[in-house]
Order: sequence, then structure tokens, then C-alpha cells
Amino acid sequence: MNIKKVFSFGAAILITAFVCFAIFALLLRPQTLEIGTVDLNTVADGEYIGVCQNKILIAVVKVRVQNHEITDIEILEHKASYMGQAEKIAGEVCDRQILEVDAISGATFTSHTVLKAIENALK
Repeated sequence: MNIKKVFSFGAAILITAFVCFAIFALLLRPQTLEIGTVDLNTVADGEYIGVCQNKILIAVVKVRVQNHEITDIEILEHKASYMGQAEKIAGEVCDRQILEVDAISGATFTSHTVLKAIENALK
């Protein structure tokens, strides 16, 4: 067999595999989500479950509301490696009582996914 043909065939396979991987990664990459506002004056006391699936990233939260204030946000499900960031963004929402908090640097998709899950719970 000609070594040039073997090399060309191998290079074609590697290039095809790389292109397929790149396309697959782009299709599954989470996206920046539009986060709305919630008027807590319209939210009754109780516990609310919110879910947001952002392609391969999912967040499930339980939001507790009492006297029109968020008293607690529990992250029920999220990617383990970003759980700390998810809990931090939930804590900021609880402290500030608004969804308009800054995304955590290096965890933008996690921040947006958790914020959207909280919004979904409260709406």
C-alpha cells in the first residue's frame, strides 16, 4: 500500500472526526438565557419548584416564599462540578430579592440556568 494514500486517508478521518466533534459541541453548548422579572407582591406564600433545561445543563430549584419575600432557595439538581456556583447565585437572589444579579465569572451558563429555574418557579 502506498504510504501517501494511507497518510491521506488517516488525515481525512482525523479532520472529519474533528469537524463532527466541533459541530456536536456547538449544538449541545448551553446558551445565554433571557431572564425576566418577577413581582414578588404577586407570589403567594409557599414552596415552588422551578426547572430549566439549557441543552445539556439542567437546574431544578425549590423556592420558598413567605410574606412576599424569598426566604430560601434550594438547588435540588445541578451539575455537581458547578453546584457551588449554583448555590452562590441562588444565595444572591435570596439576599437581594431580585433576579437581576450578576452572573458568576466562569459560570455564566450555570448562572443563567439557575436564574431561569428560579424565575420559572415564581411564575
